[in-house]
Amino acid sequence: MVLQSFTWVTIILCFVHVSTVPITCGLQRRLVEKSHSLLESMSGLFPVECLEHNLPIAFPSSAFMTSEAAESAGAEKVAYETLKLIDTLFANDSMPTSWNNLEDFQEIIYRQIEESECIMSKTQSPKDDFPTRNAALKTYFDKIATILKEKESSDCAWEVVRKEILYTLKFILQSSNYLI
Repeated sequence: MVLQSFTWVTIILCFVHVSTVPITCGLQRRLVEKSHSLLESMSGLFPVECLEHNLPIAFPSSAFMTSEAAESAGAEKVAYETLKLIDTLFANDSMPTSWNNLEDFQEIIYRQIEESECIMSKTQSPKDDFPTRNAALKTYFDKIATILKEKESSDCAWEVVRKEILYTLKFILQSSNYLI
């Protein structure tokens, strides 16, 4: 009787575990939208006193663009890597204390990373140029990190980071055909 009860509990726990795992592998549009919304509502408009810090950073739009279905795996992997780089940036403890929803934003980013890790194991097609795309993305994020470092993680530097990440998330939402 104990063995039979144990078996049923095991089956139920396996079912519960399986039912919480996403069925398809991909970034969820609603979570990317939620991330964008939380980041947007963290602070008001870009502060006037920070305009001098708002240096142009070339956005690597080509890293996210696809012209064929064969290229979407590379673009999807870059979007996933973007979330990991955002997570790394926001792991910094010197963010503005006035920002709202920061923990919620970080949790949603982390959740997307955890739930979509399978993206990186998708098979590459001969046209998958993920390494080239990823190099452009890392250069972009290195420039963002440099601003934080040079400005000693000032509130204005964080506002520049927020502006850039908002643009990045919006670009992913508007140009992607791989969000589920």
